[in-house]
Amino acid sequence: VFYLLRDKGQVMVMDAFRNMAGFRLGSYNLRMGHLDTDDDNKWPVRRHRLMASIAASAFDVAGLQEVNTQMQSDLREEFWKEYSFWFFSPYSQDGVGDKAHGIMFRSSMFEISGKRFFWVSDTPDVCTVNDIGPSGNFRRGGCCAVLTHKPTGIRFFLLCTHACYNKEPNARYAHVYRQMEERYNTEGLPSFMVGDMNASPDEAASVTFREYWRDAYLTIDASLRTGLQNTYNDYEYPSGSDRIDYIYYRGAGVEPLSYHCDGTLYAGKYASDHFPIMLDLRIEK
Repeated sequence: VFYLLRDKGQVMVMDAFRNMAGFRLGSYNLRMGHLDTDDDNKWPVRRHRLMASIAASAFDVAGLQEVNTQMQSDLREEFWKEYSFWFFSPYSQDGVGDKAHGIMFRSSMFEISGKRFFWVSDTPDVCTVNDIGPSGNFRRGGCCAVLTHKPTGIRFFLLCTHACYNKEPNARYAHVYRQMEERYNTEGLPSFMVGDMNASPDEAASVTFREYWRDAYLTIDASLRTGLQNTYNDYEYPSGSDRIDYIYYRGAGVEPLSYHCDGTLYAGKYASDHFPIMLDLRIEK
């Protein structure tokens, strides 16, 4: 028997006889460093704020979005003692490159296996420009893997994405995530999907996601939610302007314990144009 005490979230989980895994799952859009050139938010200036924000979030495992090559290198340099990283770029058929999203996890707590990636389109195995519309044309995809909790051997399936920015393809391709989960989660493990979904809760894509997964923010008791409701701040709104980042879950044995969206500013400055979200949870065999 051992105990896991989490400072943030005030969660104590007893893992008895290796039948229960407790951990913190998160999602964070980091804002690609090459997109900002102003003095406050250009990457060399913002980097220390973002690293401090990630450290404070105390993720055990998380999905990250908008991570360019420089940021991938910087994250590994900053956190190599604690975390491992796997990134996928939807701009390359082999998934390697800039403009990526991916999974970070505590090396002491988890092992990763079964790494897969796909494109959110009618041809999910082919790199393609699939996010087409008035907001621009982009390549969008998802990556997924199985994580094994080392202390207990409990396994779960995790999918991370940065969904289509244009509303029409976001809604049209929302069902692809379920198709890919069913393709790659062949054992029916407890399942999570995290990411910047570029859709508010009442938009069509979110409705489709909730037909298969449960939205942790909506299903957990309001008394167990802390921090902000909105996750996107646009470097302008201290309380956020919309909730477009999500942690979805499904499967037997998954119990959400607390949810938090961290709106911390650093000397009045933002770490990213999104706020990090996190869910303390446990999975029982």
